[in-house]
Amino acid sequence: MGDTVEMYDGTEVEVEHVEALAGGGARFDVEATDGRKWRIDVDRHGDFEVVTTWRDGQLADVDLPEWMGDLVTRLRGSA
Repeated sequence: MGDTVEMYDGTEVEVEHVEALAGGGARFDVEATDGRKWRIDVDRHGDFEVVTTWRDGQLADVDLPEWMGDLVTRLRGSA
């Protein structure tokens, strides 16, 4: 079970730490209440890469929301 985080635009997302990465950093699942989900890798410098995305539980090409950079900044301390 992850933590609920409220973004600056009021969007609430569930963030779950999946695993630590070998080169430093961590992998997270980020799920919005509207059914969009992103798996991202965040390195120790705060850079991130999208691993995969889903919509309503199905693999899908989901755009990054504007608030993702803000979320990654918050997660950097956990990476």
